[in-house]
Amino acid sequence: MRRAGPVTREASLWDRQPTWVQQAVCIGFLFLVAIGFFASTTFGGRTLVGGDTVQWAATAEAMLEYEAESGVRPEWAPNVFGGMPGTMILGGSRVPGADTVVSALRKAGLWPVAHFFVLLLGTYLLVFYLTRWPLAGVLAAVGYGLSTYLPIILTAGHNTKFIALSYAPWLLLAFAALIRRTPETGKMMSALLTLLFAIAAAVNLRAGHVQITYYIVIAAVIWWIAEGIAAARDGRAKTWAVSTGLLGLGSVVALAIVADPYLLQAEYKAFTIRSAGPGGGLAWEYAMAWSQGFGELLTLVIPNAYGGGGQTYWGAKPFTEGPHYVGPVVAFLAFVGAVGVARRSVIAFAVAGLLMVGFSLGENLPLLNRPAFEVLPLFDAFRVPETWLAAVVLLVALLAGWGAYYLARREATPEAEDRKQRVVLGAGAVLAILIGGMWLTGGGPLDFEKPDEGAQIAMMAAQQSGLSPADPQVRQMTAQYLDEVEGQREDLFSDDAGRSMLLLLVALGLAAALLWKKAPAWAVLAGLALLATFDLWGVGRRYFNEDDPSLRRTSRIEAQIQPTQADQYLVERVAEAGGPGRFRVLPNNWSQNAVPSYFYESVGGYHGAKLALIQEYFDRLLPDDSTGLNRNALSLLSARYTVLPGIVPGYEPVFQDEQTGLVVAVDSSALPRAFLVDSVAVVADDDALVARIRDEATDLSRVAFVSEPLPGDLSAEALTGAPPDSAGASVQLERFEPDEIVYRVQTDRPRLLVASEVYYPAGWTAQIGVQEAPIVRTDFLLRGIPVPAGEHIVTLRYRPETRQQGLLISWVATILAYLGAIGLGGLLWYRRGHRPA
Repeated sequence: MRRAGPVTREASLWDRQPTWVQQAVCIGFLFLVAIGFFASTTFGGRTLVGGDTVQWAATAEAMLEYEAESGVRPEWAPNVFGGMPGTMILGGSRVPGADTVVSALRKAGLWPVAHFFVLLLGTYLLVFYLTRWPLAGVLAAVGYGLSTYLPIILTAGHNTKFIALSYAPWLLLAFAALIRRTPETGKMMSALLTLLFAIAAAVNLRAGHVQITYYIVIAAVIWWIAEGIAAARDGRAKTWAVSTGLLGLGSVVALAIVADPYLLQAEYKAFTIRSAGPGGGLAWEYAMAWSQGFGELLTLVIPNAYGGGGQTYWGAKPFTEGPHYVGPVVAFLAFVGAVGVARRSVIAFAVAGLLMVGFSLGENLPLLNRPAFEVLPLFDAFRVPETWLAAVVLLVALLAGWGAYYLARREATPEAEDRKQRVVLGAGAVLAILIGGMWLTGGGPLDFEKPDEGAQIAMMAAQQSGLSPADPQVRQMTAQYLDEVEGQREDLFSDDAGRSMLLLLVALGLAAALLWKKAPAWAVLAGLALLATFDLWGVGRRYFNEDDPSLRRTSRIEAQIQPTQADQYLVERVAEAGGPGRFRVLPNNWSQNAVPSYFYESVGGYHGAKLALIQEYFDRLLPDDSTGLNRNALSLLSARYTVLPGIVPGYEPVFQDEQTGLVVAVDSSALPRAFLVDSVAVVADDDALVARIRDEATDLSRVAFVSEPLPGDLSAEALTGAPPDSAGASVQLERFEPDEIVYRVQTDRPRLLVASEVYYPAGWTAQIGVQEAPIVRTDFLLRGIPVPAGEHIVTLRYRPETRQQGLLISWVATILAYLGAIGLGGLLWYRRGHRPA
């Protein structure tokens, strides 16, 4: 590792200012950036309501409504996917923490500006801690905070991801302070740093987006390795080992702090699609969706290289809202920092950034990603590899901070100054050749055509004209269309490539003015920070502006969820039936639409971690080649009503929405939400079970299928017999709440009570009177409760023990960590003020 020489600083006007003045100016500028960029939501009367936020609000409504009425937050979400645990919907910790203050500002109307300022401040402090140059911290903060991915995910409604990214610099700052401790660091200070690291890690995890935390941990691990290699070389291995032990201890404390809700979420994960792959994680194809293309990495410096986002995007991903743009100014300084500065953190950031770029390529780089998917813990639990670039942008911004530091410092020898000139001009030349070459050649190797676009357009043209796709007329129409759209895409590319080239030349000019002593360092760094702000602000405004539908004039998310006429009709049917718990509805676009869940119990929904059982229901039970939907599967979840895009033969329409054209069809023979069957059959093989259920000759009101023998001394034969007399068996719903369902059951002999509720063994219990009863998986995804002869009250309750365990651990760990940090900090401050002269 190359060592840096001694550094002297020029006594400029900026350097003569007290430290507090410099800090105040820098932090004040970042504050203005925060409130300026989000002025429309802070002062303009707009509320940020992204698409996924609307979906979440609809999913959570039944839980929130119950909490408002009862004062108790339920654990089960009854209105989505036939019911699912609410831990991933209203799953935040119920124990307060440092982030509670920022969350309170959000509730006070300072969303997202409060979290954005936290992000800027954390990045600034991290770079200042590493370089001791405030203006380098400003440049890095702007480079990370205004990168386009952040406004894009905000307008999309990926709020937890944004919050986790906001706290990411703080986690790295706490990690740096602990791993870089020296032998002179006292025991009390070491303990304080350990607790602060634990709190920072817990805050990041409490954001609720483990995928982002995982990325930051990977970067920290690489930094830890770099520190360890240097420590071994310099004879500091013991200090590094002690710091490593303290990091481990801090990690344990952090995990204890977030035991609520993560114990419950870990339990839930085992039953979701996130654990349904061959290795206990996601399936490879599903996880690798939205892999970044090699060519699309160009969008880091030319935002519209692939059309930007939305309708103009022409890359290989199914769709995207926009690029991960960091800009030529920040990229140039990052290159300077990576090549010019010989520091352990610089090497770690560079290596981690390159590795994460490889991870972002996903299925396009299987040589790296397939082994990582098979070997690295939790790697197979996350999807959308492109998201790795969010962490790459942070690392690039940190390297840019180092580059600004390197550019501004005065070297001790003429040789070192000459080397700096070569590094700076070389970095600028490399980027200029890349951007300028692509610009001057009109895109170079880019063909501006989406994969298979020509064939798709030809097929559409053939269908519209009634001709063959091979017909010359269709080919001519296709070629004409492609020429037009490719020309538009090339114009978008050319405009942005020229813009990036101009910005790069201005940045090079500022750097040259410093190298040849035509301007002071502080002025050049301030100019570069302003230039980066201008660049990223302008591109970010393409995705976050008052014309975006996510910026609403209303302050209530619920106002964005307007019922259709079909929804109103179904709400009336629910009221007529006696309220929730009587039937469900299969909505239109059922696998990607949570909005109906706002109004009534839906078989469908929208969630990235749905239960694997409901996904299998959608994939294996519900589809039917002949009728579109399997009637037995619909009946299984008591879907009395189905919302269809129009009149469909074989379905009984009862209402048509005049505005949307949607048709509500009824199935009066749908199974009730709870019923007693005459016979029970054990079918151990899932494929055979699915076939039996889908068979239209199977009467699911008479026979129930279980996947394994009944527990204890129960048997399928004991629950099988003749049909009852007219009054021999009945089920009446007594109470229906998210976490508790009560039935009054009367039966002439032992029978199996089938509850049309999604089977979930981790928390649901059953009681017959005061006696506990087993719940067995019935009819593939429902609950079965063996009931003896007679009249009984059967109660199903959802009381996951892991919630209470997690709460206890979290409260104890939080109190100890925060009180310990406050106590140690206060004691150190007192001792410092009373140190003997």
